[in-house]
Amino acid sequence: MELVYVIILSIVSALTLFILAKIIGYRQISELSFFDYVVGITIGSVAAEMATNIDIKWYKGMTAMIIYTLISIILDKLTQKSAKARKIITGTPIILMENSTINRDALKKAKIDINDLLTIARTNGYFDLSEIDYAVMETTGKISFMPIPAKRQLNPQDFNFTPEREGLCVNVILDGHIMEDNLKYAGITKKELDKMLANRGQKVENIFLATINLKKQLTIFSK
Repeated sequence: MELVYVIILSIVSALTLFILAKIIGYRQISELSFFDYVVGITIGSVAAEMATNIDIKWYKGMTAMIIYTLISIILDKLTQKSAKARKIITGTPIILMENSTINRDALKKAKIDINDLLTIARTNGYFDLSEIDYAVMETTGKISFMPIPAKRQLNPQDFNFTPEREGLCVNVILDGHIMEDNLKYAGITKKELDKMLANRGQKVENIFLATINLKKQLTIFSK
């Protein structure tokens, strides 16, 4: 009987976690603030405790998870509406390097040492710190790098060239099935798609993926 109760609680807690995660929103771990990260761990711990500890009333665990979620949502709304609240809750970026000069006080404030900075720089493709103009630790803990002008990548503006807008590629065929809604988004009809496929000697059932861009150019990946 206890095993059945644990199974039911596990399913309920998993569904609750899924719903709460949807409410909180889609963000990668690298984009979470420290508080969001702690809240996520806490909610997961409460859910696990609720599922395995049959001595705890299920509604107590549900209440705790909901309260943590509400706190996270309220703080998120505060950071969106108030710059002062955002500064207190999420913090501010820290400039670790400026004009290719390392700021030792900033490293201490960010609680990292020079070896950490060197390691992160190498993982971002900078094996020589003199190639870095600015290094900024974001509020998520990730470090962004700006190369010196001589090392930055060239772009079309450097050649007084403006490329045409390509837009998003839309998936129109996926695993041998035509995606009707995406056809409408791409602005083509099924008849037009069939004609494109016929001109390429392709059949829908033999296509793993087909995409179309803003210029109505079709790209096909066969099975």
